[in-house]
Amino acid sequence: MKKLNAKRLAALAMTLVMLLGVLTACGDKADTNNGSGDGEGFPTMTIQIAHVNPTTDDDQYNKLATLFAEKVTAATDGAVTFEICGNSELGGEADVLTGFDLGTHQMGIITNGSYGNLYGPSLVVELPFIFKDNETAWNFLDGDIMKEVTDGLYDTLGYKVLAWGEGGFRNILSQKPIRTPADLKGMKIRVPGMEMFMATFQTIGAAPSALDFNETFTAVQQHVMDGLELPIASAYTGSYYEICDYYDMTGHFYNAISLSCSKSFWESLSPELQEIFLTAAKEADRKSTRLNSSHANISYAVFCLKKAKGRFLSGLSDAGIRG
Repeated sequence: MKKLNAKRLAALAMTLVMLLGVLTACGDKADTNNGSGDGEGFPTMTIQIAHVNPTTDDDQYNKLATLFAEKVTAATDGAVTFEICGNSELGGEADVLTGFDLGTHQMGIITNGSYGNLYGPSLVVELPFIFKDNETAWNFLDGDIMKEVTDGLYDTLGYKVLAWGEGGFRNILSQKPIRTPADLKGMKIRVPGMEMFMATFQTIGAAPSALDFNETFTAVQQHVMDGLELPIASAYTGSYYEICDYYDMTGHFYNAISLSCSKSFWESLSPELQEIFLTAAKEADRKSTRLNSSHANISYAVFCLKKAKGRFLSGLSDAGIRG
C-alpha cells in the first residue's frame, strides 16, 4: 500500500511539473502579445495600400498611407508591414473598390466622391461651396453625420472607413485666368466621374468630361482638354505647373479622402489588431491633415516660382466664383 502511494505521489509530482511548464509557456506568449519587440505576438503579414496619386513624400494621399503604415508596423513590432502602391498601380479607385468586393485588394486611399457614386448619403460632402474653410470641413468629417455615413458604407456596401482625411479644396488649372464664371463658358475641363461635378460645371457653362485621371496629364498637355481641377497639393505633386499657366483659387469642391479597407479583410483581423489599425489611422489622419494644410500654402508658392521661373506670375488668380 505504501508503495502504491509513492507511485501516485511521483505521478502527481510529474503532472505538477508539466503544468508549471505549460503555464510558464503561456505567460511568455502573453508577454509577446503585449509587444516583446520581435513581433511574435501578431501574425506576420504584408498589406498593400492602393492610391491613385504620386508616391512622393509631400503628396497628401501617400502621406496618409505612409504615416498609417509606420504606426501599425511600430505597434506590432514589425510583424505587420505594408506596400504602398500609388500612381494607380493597382487601378483607379473604382478598380480598388471592385477589388475590395472580390477580395483581391486589401486597403486603399479612397475619395469620398468615389463612394458617392455608390452610396447616396456620401454625397453630403460633395456639394459645391459647402465649406468655407479647412477647419469647418474637419469638424464636419469628425461629426455625427459622417459617422452615420461611415456606418452606412460598412453595413450597406462592406467598406470599412478607418479615418477621414483631407485631400484639400479643389481649384481650376487652366491656360487662361478664371476671374468670373463667364470665363468657364465652353471650357473643356476634366472632372471626376460624378454627377454632382458634371452638373455643377454644366450649369456654369463649361464642357466637363470624366476622363480617366491617368490620362489627364497627356490630354491637357496635348490640348485635348483645356484644363482640370485639383487640390493644390495634387496639382504640385502631379507636376501640372509644367503644362498649365494658371491655378485659379475657386475652391468649388472639398476633397475628403478616406483610409479604407474591405469588410472581409477587416473581419479577418483580431480585435487587438483592429484597435491598433483604428488608433493608427486616426493619428495618421490628424498629422497628415495638418501637414496637408500647411503643405498647400507651400505648394502654391512653389507652383508660382516654378511656373514664373523667377518672374512674377500675375495669373494665379482668386476667382470670383463664390460671389
